[in-house]
Amino acid sequence: MDKIILSLYSGSLFTIVFIVSPVLLRTEKNKDLAGHFYGKILWNFYRIFLPVLLLYGLLFNFFEGVILFLGLGVNVFISKKLKEFKRKLGSIENLDFNHPDRVKFRKLSYTSLSVLFLNFMLSTTILYKNL
Repeated sequence: MDKIILSLYSGSLFTIVFIVSPVLLRTEKNKDLAGHFYGKILWNFYRIFLPVLLLYGLLFNFFEGVILFLGLGVNVFISKKLKEFKRKLGSIENLDFNHPDRVKFRKLSYTSLSVLFLNFMLSTTILYKNL
């Protein structure tokens, strides 16, 4: 069962980092709509996997569970900051590409994606170790 949880988590992270994110966030038009859908996907991912990782830590490996939970918790924190900043900005499409607020938003977004990638690498390493 622990391998199934880790596989689902790693596979979901892979899908978000390598498929969903490039498709939605690299679009030229309707960036606000694409970002809205990406945010919905991420928040639903968090709602599913935070309790699952907590369960993994309680039932199988406390240390690994805490590390994975904290890694995803960092993403939740960054996503909250992105959401607050986006509310303050309004529409991204109305800002010039090099506007300081848009650059800051983009950097924060890339930071979130980088942390998701690190979570993917960590969960894949733990899964491989447990095989």
